[in-house]
Amino acid sequence: MVTYSSFLSSLVDIECIKFGNFTLKSGQQSPIYIDLRELVSYPNLLQDLAILFQEKIPNNIDRVCGVPYAALPMATAISLHNHLPMLIKRKEAKSYGGKKIIEGKFNKGDKIILIEDVITSGISLEETIVELETEGLVIEKILVVLNREQGGVEKLQQKGYNVEALFSMSSLMQVLHQENKIEENVYQSVINFLAASQIVSSKKNEEHFHLPVTHKNHKAQQLLDIAHAKKSSIIASVDLTTTQAILDFLDKIGKNICAAKLHIDIVSDFTEQFITDLKNLSQQHNFMLIEDRKFADIGNTQLLQISKGIHHISSWADFVTIHVIAGEASLKAIEDWNEENKPALIPILEMSSKGALTDAHYIAKCKEFIGKYNCVVGAVCQSTKLDNPLLKFTPGIHLSASGDSKGQQFNTPQFAIEKQHSHFLIIGRGLYEAEHPEIALQNYLSAVQSTGVFG
Repeated sequence: MVTYSSFLSSLVDIECIKFGNFTLKSGQQSPIYIDLRELVSYPNLLQDLAILFQEKIPNNIDRVCGVPYAALPMATAISLHNHLPMLIKRKEAKSYGGKKIIEGKFNKGDKIILIEDVITSGISLEETIVELETEGLVIEKILVVLNREQGGVEKLQQKGYNVEALFSMSSLMQVLHQENKIEENVYQSVINFLAASQIVSSKKNEEHFHLPVTHKNHKAQQLLDIAHAKKSSIIASVDLTTTQAILDFLDKIGKNICAAKLHIDIVSDFTEQFITDLKNLSQQHNFMLIEDRKFADIGNTQLLQISKGIHHISSWADFVTIHVIAGEASLKAIEDWNEENKPALIPILEMSSKGALTDAHYIAKCKEFIGKYNCVVGAVCQSTKLDNPLLKFTPGIHLSASGDSKGQQFNTPQFAIEKQHSHFLIIGRGLYEAEHPEIALQNYLSAVQSTGVFG
């Protein structure tokens, strides 16, 4: 009969657990390396795992689901052993057919047991949880093979989830030491490493990323004030082409966004009355307006584009996006423009499309001068770190980290905030393509607020 110690010993034998000197994804040197994906080649051990998990599965479970990809064969084994229907959560939605993110039959309200191989920070689990809950499924319990003891379990438990691990790193080492699977010096080196890792993890939690409260630019200050008041750093990207569709959409979601980003030049039935209605709606629901024109000309031409023409952008837009391919002079022209209520600028440093030409050299050159100008409040970027007080606006946000057939790359709200330190998240198709955008927005809000970005 399988026991915890025999199972762990087998993991060492098949080299799912290795000891030595390894470079982790973070760049950190580690004396232990764990990769449970190898279990897929050992059906007897998958069956043993299902037996060990059996007593931890509540009687009221309707479905089992594994976090992709390592936990999928584990969930399959548990499904077969316990005669539980299984669901597969894709890493990305299909771009054809039903475009489903969840495969398998289920009903809203079904109670799910979620399986994960290893939990460190809990981010990948949180992403899966959001997507399952968006489909109306209830996470009854989360079962994990190994808890790396770096805060992930506690983080999820604080949010009200029932999380249980078969092993912690500490208990794993104790069992292997007692079973004489490792030497004393190896045991001590790993224990010391775990202690140091937990200290680093604790310090990271103390240095939690928060949305700033103040900014020197008055429009940026207004945006921050709205974000903190609503507990929302979400900017809706409104890529709709008729005035009524835009107004109807913003009326549904306006109370829970801090800004709406438009492409006014794609609106097919533009009128001056639309601008009046748009401004009234933004005042009614207290959100700001961004014109995403991505100006890229010399300074004088950009001034004309912003202030003239049928759209009169400077009369209604609080912010405009701008490429600085024309150099620093293009910013200086707007900085020197003697217009009291001119739009603030958000330069484009990185784009979320695959193969974008905004490379490291271009980004570095832009960063040399954009912070000099009071009219610049931040930048659109992904992984680039900005100097204070520049605000980071990140597009390509979706509850599912994936991409589409047109080159768009997506990141989850948690990844953008916790890993990329993004201040404002730009969300488009996840909202305006949703059957009920106001409900979809609540799911994004929950993801944003779960990061603690508002303190």
